[in-house]
Amino acid sequence: MKFAGILLLTVLFVSGCGTPPEKRPRSHQRTQHGTLFPEVKPQPGKTVPVPQKPKPKAPVQYTRPTIRPAPTSQIPRTFHLPTVIHHKDQSILVRIPAGSYWVPSENVSPFQVGQNQRLEHKNLPEFLIDQKEITVAQYKQFNPDYDETLYTGGEECPQCPAMGINWFNAQRYCQWAGKRLPSENEWEAAARGNSEHLFPWGDQPLEMFRNIQGDRDGFVNAAPPGSFPRGASPFGALDMIGNVWEWVSTPIVLPSLVESRPELQSNSLYPVKGGGWRSPPEMATISYRNLADPNINNPTFGFRCAKSATPETGFQTENPLQD
Repeated sequence: MKFAGILLLTVLFVSGCGTPPEKRPRSHQRTQHGTLFPEVKPQPGKTVPVPQKPKPKAPVQYTRPTIRPAPTSQIPRTFHLPTVIHHKDQSILVRIPAGSYWVPSENVSPFQVGQNQRLEHKNLPEFLIDQKEITVAQYKQFNPDYDETLYTGGEECPQCPAMGINWFNAQRYCQWAGKRLPSENEWEAAARGNSEHLFPWGDQPLEMFRNIQGDRDGFVNAAPPGSFPRGASPFGALDMIGNVWEWVSTPIVLPSLVESRPELQSNSLYPVKGGGWRSPPEMATISYRNLADPNINNPTFGFRCAKSATPETGFQTENPLQD
């Protein structure tokens, strides 16, 4: 019996040592290196979910703001060409064709100083007018002793407008050059065309279209004539508004005013038109009527000349006016 017990223990020991590896417990095995989750074996009939990386968020779409162009005025550009070079003083003249224009009414009295609201249609014959104001260089051909430094801060400025010119000297220059001062009706027709606008370009007081009070337009004082081409009239005349007031030939007789102002040397006053580089906006319009003593040498007063049309100009007048 003792021998049989020993034999039984031996058989059991040998059987325990021969257990196949696949039946041994796996508790001692490690998971795969670098894996946070133990391996999951697929089972028949079941889908093992695969961990998905989070999708990146779509970039934020920014909408570029719409840039709208600044409103621009409707500038008339139907100029009546050709222009004429006046050989005496080398000025350029623009043509104002015959037609009906809105001009100051002559049937209402008394004469209205300031902004004139009384206009009427009137037929005017064809005429020419200087495209620009008369410059210092041009005026010195007529009067070599003219000194512009009195009005330009002591500096010579041949391209500045002739300033400090009284009515008589302006008229004398135009006669010397074979021209004349324009009438008030001619001046307004050349400035507005056949419209009723306040300005040559329309009814809005746009900046950078004229040289008036202040330096926001780029000039503290007078500017060389032609510096504001955007302010051109329908016929191409420049600086009709601002820069220097311009004499016209139409006399205004105001007996009561002359009697109350004995310092006046004439029984007639003359309008200056268009405003100057020291004028506030409300005075720098086509219809504003500023009366002045013809003997005054105001530093903001200048002029341009006109000329009646003749067959020698070669112009045809059958073309109608255009807006």
